[in-house]
Amino acid sequence: MLDIAPHVRIFEASPSDEFVKKRQAAIKEIAGKFFKPNYIARLLSVANGVVIASGGGKLPPDLASDVATSITKVSPSFVAEGHDLELATCAMLAAITAIQTGNKSGALTAADYIAVGIWSGMSWQPGSSNERFEKLRKFLLALSRDHVLKAAAVGRTRSQPAGAVALATDNGNLGKVVENLRSVVDTLITNAAVDREEIDLLWWSISGWSDVLEMKYADAKPTAAAIALGLDAAKRLRRMPVELHKALVIRRVPEGESVSLAQLVKTLGDDRAALGASFGSKPLVTENTQVFPLLNVLASGYTKGVGKGAFSLPDLALRALLEAVTFDVLERREV
Repeated sequence: MLDIAPHVRIFEASPSDEFVKKRQAAIKEIAGKFFKPNYIARLLSVANGVVIASGGGKLPPDLASDVATSITKVSPSFVAEGHDLELATCAMLAAITAIQTGNKSGALTAADYIAVGIWSGMSWQPGSSNERFEKLRKFLLALSRDHVLKAAAVGRTRSQPAGAVALATDNGNLGKVVENLRSVVDTLITNAAVDREEIDLLWWSISGWSDVLEMKYADAKPTAAAIALGLDAAKRLRRMPVELHKALVIRRVPEGESVSLAQLVKTLGDDRAALGASFGSKPLVTENTQVFPLLNVLASGYTKGVGKGAFSLPDLALRALLEAVTFDVLERREV
């Protein structure tokens, strides 16, 4: 169970035992609210809102209302106005609770999708100057990343097909034979999908051709080539990327100067429209600008609020890979 006492001190210097217990109860209820209604757009909007708050902004009004209502339920004297830091902290603690208590059955859960969105959104933030708040932010980021990578590894595990069940001479076990064959076929199909991902990615890796730019990477502008490498690799992946996939992407990244997202539109020129063409009509992307900052810049050319932090070209390629795979796995209901 998450110990919230150290984190409550982010907004309450000397909390009483009763105060901590009340916030603990509220956070548990908030975590449950995050999953309702349980569909992808809602879950990603929760992640986007938590990312906004973790970056020093205010929670979106609907999410702030959910959090404040749960706190008021246990502390009737609570007033949301002027308590943005408390609302943000409780939302982050609720996200941690939701991820840690998610279903461990192996089936995809709401917690998986919230974790994907938080990893994508928080990983590009510069961090907070509030030491205690930053410690919490880093904990949530690491938890989300580790949760997703574990799910990705499990999803790529090849399984040994079940042993054959022999048909009895009187056909009395025909049902069990059919069930066994179905299990074997399902296992082989799953294993084949993992094989296909590897084959597609390796062929792409040695081809040197960009689908999104419709030219060789070597003939493209360095910044455009770096982003295209991430976007093209993402189309070959069926799960979130691991270290090997990152290595295959950055091995081809050309040399070039670092660039901020705010400078990107000017640097890319006409290539921006080609790189962002697939994302401008996707509400999952356009309605969650903190989860998909790069994809939104590519799709719209709009750079307000994206920050001034500069990305090296390898980092930019990996940013494109992470966001594009995040979108793909959410749309395909995988992690």
